[in-house]
Amino acid sequence: MEQRHGIEALTSGAMASVWEWTKSKIPSDLGVFDAHAHIGVDIDGRTMTGEGMRERMQAAGIVQSIVFPLNDPNARDDYSGPNDVVWSAYEDYPDLFVPFFRLNPHLDYDGEFARCIERGFEGLKLHPVSQEFELDNPKVVRLFGMAAGANIPVLIHAGFAMQRIVEPLLPTVEKHPNLRLILGHAAMVETLEAARQFEGHPNVLFETSVVQAKDLYVLFSSLDPGRISYGSDIPYGDYPSTLHATLAAADAAGVPDEHIPGILSGNIRRWFG
Repeated sequence: MEQRHGIEALTSGAMASVWEWTKSKIPSDLGVFDAHAHIGVDIDGRTMTGEGMRERMQAAGIVQSIVFPLNDPNARDDYSGPNDVVWSAYEDYPDLFVPFFRLNPHLDYDGEFARCIERGFEGLKLHPVSQEFELDNPKVVRLFGMAAGANIPVLIHAGFAMQRIVEPLLPTVEKHPNLRLILGHAAMVETLEAARQFEGHPNVLFETSVVQAKDLYVLFSSLDPGRISYGSDIPYGDYPSTLHATLAAADAAGVPDEHIPGILSGNIRRWFG
C-alpha cells in the first residue's frame, strides 16, 4: 500500500498531466528496460528489496531492470555479501532482473570476480566515488580488461562528485574496443566532452538517471540516440520523474519518435538478448 501511495503521489493531482504526457510518449507495446537500479542497503541509510523493486516496476510498467548492490556498510572485503543479496533477488524474480555484481578495486577482487562470473552474473558495477578510486588506477584498468575478457558490460558511476571521466577512461576504451561500458548518469560532469570523445566507440552507452535537464538536453543534442539508455537510479530516483526527464529532454532536442523505443529499451536490451 505504501508503494502504491508513492507512485500515486507522483502521478496524480498536479502531476497527473505530466504523467499522462509521459505515458503518451511511450509506445503502448513497449516493455521499458531500466538500466540502473540498486538492491540492498547503503551506508547513507537507503534500502531497496527485490520485492520493493518488483512493486515499483509493476506500478510504472517497467518490464526489466539491471540491479546491483548499494554502497553496503557490511560489504566485507570482497563485496560477496551484497552480491549474494542481488543474486537472491534475481532468483526470486529472474524475468525482471538482470544481475550485476559490485567490487572494490582497492581490495583483492579476483576470487569474487571469478565466483560471480561462474554463478551467472551478467555485468559489473563500479563506483569511483564511493570506493575512492580513479578510472586509470592500474587495478581498475586490469579489472576492465578482465570484464572485456569475460564479455560482460561494466556500469560506471559517472555522475555526482566525479572529477575525471573521459581523460582517464579513453585509453582503456581504445585498448579494449569490445569492452561494453555504461556511463551511469550520462557522464554529467562532462557530458559534451564525453559525447565527443566516445562518439566513435559504439560499445559505450550513456545512461540517463538523475541527470539535470540541461545536461540531458546536451546529451540528446550531441549524441546518436542509439547510444543512450534510460535509467532510474532507484532508490535515489523514481520511475515517473526519470521517465519524464528523459523523454522531455529527447523531445526538446528534437529526437524523432522512432528512436524512443531504443532509448527506453532496445539500446540496452540488445546486450542481454
